[in-house]
Amino acid sequence: MRRTGHAPRPERLRPRRPGRRRTGRGRGTDAHGDAFGTATRTVADTRGGRPEQRTTTVTLGDVVLEVVTLKAADVRADEDGPGTRTVTLTLAPGRSARLALASPGALDVDTDGSITVLDGDGDPVAAIGPPAPPSDTEDDAPRIEVTDADATHALVEVEPVAPLQESESPAPTDRAELLPVTFVVGTQAIESATWGENEGGRSLAVDPTDWARYAGQAGLDLIRTQLVAAEPDADTSTMGDQLVCHAVGAPDKSTWNLEPWRPDVGLILTATAQCNPV
Repeated sequence: MRRTGHAPRPERLRPRRPGRRRTGRGRGTDAHGDAFGTATRTVADTRGGRPEQRTTTVTLGDVVLEVVTLKAADVRADEDGPGTRTVTLTLAPGRSARLALASPGALDVDTDGSITVLDGDGDPVAAIGPPAPPSDTEDDAPRIEVTDADATHALVEVEPVAPLQESESPAPTDRAELLPVTFVVGTQAIESATWGENEGGRSLAVDPTDWARYAGQAGLDLIRTQLVAAEPDADTSTMGDQLVCHAVGAPDKSTWNLEPWRPDVGLILTATAQCNPV
């Protein structure tokens, strides 16, 4: 079982190699023709006097994700780019939200808190970025942890607040106040990939979508999968290392330039060479 604290950017990413396998209301299409919709329903749970749960369904094309919380999740379409859904939860310390994949496939929780959505064949078809609180949240705010419950379920939890010691004075604000937690779900990871000529030969200029650049390991999985599907010549070890190097070290760069002629020296030496080994 893997957990992670919230982080604005991934610290370590790995390329996912080919062959890896793991097992409403207002529905319509967005500007790119992808099906989308959200629906919220209340599920009564009378066992032990538990409060009612609310399930919000998020649909992106063939991907259907259910978000189960005490308070219905807020879902905004295309706020972080075409083909995205920005989901905001409101959680109290010690409380969690359950994410369930309702479409065929599996959820692969990565160590950075991002989640790769796999289809029935085990291929990445969507990515869920690491859940995070607002950028102006105090440093001592509770951490956010993501846990894989099983192949199709994950938990997003705000860690409990430690009780005050007898010698401590209460904080001026309520330490147990509700915390907004936001994550982005997306299916389109690449804006464009264009071949050209660089100083040493062919060069592939890759322009990832803005949200995918910061969607952690899951975003990188989706970028790589869609890149190789569109440009099979990019499916080499050296270009894979260059891709990871850009994702970690230069995510803001306008295009990530990958060259098939560069030597295969491994990820560490590729990073040492600023993604351009010679």
